[in-house]
Amino acid sequence: MWIIGYNNYVKKLYSIFLILFLTIFLISCTNLDEDVPIEEYNSEVSLYENQLEEAKSSIAGKDKEIEKLNKQLDYSNSKIDLTEEELVKYKDLIINLNELLSNVYYGYAENNNYISDGFTAFSIKYKDKYYLITAGHCVHYKYEGLDTGLYTKIKFRQNNGNWVYPKLLTYENDYINNRDYAILYSDKINNGLDFDINDSNPKFILGKRNINTIKNFSICTLEDKESGSPIIDIDGEVIEIATGTFVDIDLVIEAIDKIN
Repeated sequence: MWIIGYNNYVKKLYSIFLILFLTIFLISCTNLDEDVPIEEYNSEVSLYENQLEEAKSSIAGKDKEIEKLNKQLDYSNSKIDLTEEELVKYKDLIINLNELLSNVYYGYAENNNYISDGFTAFSIKYKDKYYLITAGHCVHYKYEGLDTGLYTKIKFRQNNGNWVYPKLLTYENDYINNRDYAILYSDKINNGLDFDINDSNPKFILGKRNINTIKNFSICTLEDKESGSPIIDIDGEVIEIATGTFVDIDLVIEAIDKIN
């Protein structure tokens, strides 16, 4: 019995000790609170709140950007409504993309007064010769009161290729009336795209400046420095020149025939 009584005594003593310890701890915490730098913590909390608001704003901006990109994607997808036969051709187009892009060049031009911002060109084969084609305003810009005059120094190169300095054979730079093309020649060019003078859909544009690409063509998809890019059909044949709108390739063929 004395053992049971002893155990009860120990339990009571332990409880008293625990209560005493907790009391001392709480008092200590209370005293510490008096030394806590409240203003510093408030300032830090305010900083974190501001950062949180900035993060929320950034996320909202990204959401708008994503929404815009989704709309552009939907637009592109709506334009590419391929039949089963066209789908097979489109796959072949992608497989042969590197070969097609080997006929795309990136050009620069200047004269004593102006330097161009850069543009695109492409080569075609016609009657056993290879010609370099670009937009006429790329060799002589004349629009909205600005006339650069004919550029006297023109050079082109393929992606990571050597520079080519072709001779300008003829050009028209009537941007408004879609007679906007230039024809150049160099014996350094020995490959070229096929062409088709018959208009067709869907249309694709080759060769965004310095980036290997093919994308669905519409006026809305044209970007800076893509003037002179080839617009091709589902068979990979050039049908138009990108100029800000587009110029039919048959104008180029007629001009070459006149030159010859």
